[in-house]
Amino acid sequence: MVGAFFSYGFGSARTYANNVEQRETKMKFSDIKFNQTKMPKGIQALFNFGDKYELSIVKNTSSYGNANGLYEIAVFQGNEQIELPGVTEEGDTVKGFLTEEDVLGIIKKMQFASGDMSPKQVALAQ
Repeated sequence: MVGAFFSYGFGSARTYANNVEQRETKMKFSDIKFNQTKMPKGIQALFNFGDKYELSIVKNTSSYGNANGLYEIAVFQGNEQIELPGVTEEGDTVKGFLTEEDVLGIIKKMQFASGDMSPKQVALAQ
């Protein structure tokens, strides 16, 4: 099956993988700019993935994993908080207890799900 995919002009698997890797954002966790939140008390960052999705990353007094220094994410489409296969679990719109590496992995999944390899961080209203 993979051979058929690449026989339609996409080149070798190695060339395809290299092209995808070059388009990916090489984000480090330290690149994420978190804003302080008052209610609930903690931090939050927002990313837009084109016009399709928005990703909220939080660590606050109410988030899943906060007591362990971990993060929680939620995916939005428009004003709706949504499930996104591969990012959130079926029947759930948030995912908690995430390490910094987990959050970076979710950002990478969001890049592929949206087709936007350069997500834009959104400034939060104070």
